[in-house]
Amino acid sequence: MLVRPRNTDPDGYTTCRNGDWKILRSHDPDKGRPARPRGEDIRLWRDGDIAGTEMLRALRTAHRYPAHSHDEFVIATFEAGAQHHTVASRPGLAVPGSVMVISPGEVHTGEPAAQAGMWSYRAFYPKTEVLEEIAEDLFGRQGIHLDFGRRPLWQDREAANHLSRMHARIEGARDPLEKQDALLSAFAPLIRRYGQSSTGTARRQPPAGNVGRAIDLIHACFEQRLTTADIARSVGLSDFHFMRSFKEKTGMTVHAYLTQVRLQAAKDRLAAGLSPAETATSVGFFDQSHFTNHFRTSFGVTPRRFAASCC
Repeated sequence: MLVRPRNTDPDGYTTCRNGDWKILRSHDPDKGRPARPRGEDIRLWRDGDIAGTEMLRALRTAHRYPAHSHDEFVIATFEAGAQHHTVASRPGLAVPGSVMVISPGEVHTGEPAAQAGMWSYRAFYPKTEVLEEIAEDLFGRQGIHLDFGRRPLWQDREAANHLSRMHARIEGARDPLEKQDALLSAFAPLIRRYGQSSTGTARRQPPAGNVGRAIDLIHACFEQRLTTADIARSVGLSDFHFMRSFKEKTGMTVHAYLTQVRLQAAKDRLAAGLSPAETATSVGFFDQSHFTNHFRTSFGVTPRRFAASCC
């Protein structure tokens, strides 16, 4: 449940209603307005007919994605150009015919490879339960954990072409059953070929100790104006020690993680019909321009275009 903290005590601290956290209010220091890359066409959307899976189609993109992670799996197929990336600090190169699978929580980046300049790809972002329900049927067992191993990239043109066809079929279809059939047809062969049922999972485990408490705080109080210093003091650590520990455990800076949590919440509110301006302030951004810049940097499209694509 999303929390809307409002109570401020005389010392200038704001207290979350669902906990004992006290956060010193401070100005958000993030600045900068990244320029929109030229020569690209990116669409990011949700479709109510295939609940639990977000979709992205990017043509001739030169967008550079900063370090981030997703709560969902990433399943991408590459159609043109070349993309340089890092997944869990390991570099790689995706080219036409590549298939990428990134587990929830894995920090990754993406940018055009120097020799290509731009690349085109399609991606699915299915929630874990969507894939595991398919895997349970394929493997004939219930309560399994789906794992694609530590390797995020395969050169498999047959699988890549199939994923591209199913993705395009979903994008162009109007019949809900056609969309659902295409989604199953996209995921089942991939799970059968590269997935495995295991008692463990390749997903990042929740960090322990003070960093874990800080993550809980961020998820509970992201709607407030928070800074690294605010959160560090709230868990009893010096700024430097906290920043270093947080990045060691999560692979991201505190500010980057907080921004990501806000953006994920923003997508839910935009898809539910909230305006970009209302969404910006409701999830903790300084203003709509600030929110739009971060949203476009992370997802390649504006909040308004994402909202218009959700149905």
